[in-house]
Amino acid sequence: MNLLKLFKIGRKYISICPTKLTLASTFPEIKIINYIKSASKYLPPFIVALIVWQYYMNIELAITILTTIFALSLPLQGIIWLGKRATSPLPLSLLDHYNHIQKCLIAKQIIGAKAIKTVNINFMDFMQLMNLANRHLSEDSDSNYFTH
Repeated sequence: MNLLKLFKIGRKYISICPTKLTLASTFPEIKIINYIKSASKYLPPFIVALIVWQYYMNIELAITILTTIFALSLPLQGIIWLGKRATSPLPLSLLDHYNHIQKCLIAKQIIGAKAIKTVNINFMDFMQLMNLANRHLSEDSDSNYFTH
């Protein structure tokens, strides 16, 4: 898969991923998403300050450019990693949770039995199912599926 496609998938995965902090210990992508959002907020003034500081310290232009490129590449690396994570197959330990949530949604008639995906389930599918369950099952007493 090329980097541009991974970048697009990573951007989509950022919008799909739930942001519950209780899930951060299970899913590292939630922390990465928070880092990317913080970087987009604080990185532009940091880069300007870095360029000004390096200008006044009489550091060579090549070092200034390399430092700036490195600082700008950090959020991009995170988004590309999220794209790779979104397309990676779901491990067996999470597959049971996926099936449990899916059965709960089918029992509540939120999704149909024909909507079941049984092959090539990846993290993107799991996060979409978790969002759907969060919207429709969060008021039920069976909402402990997030903490399993």
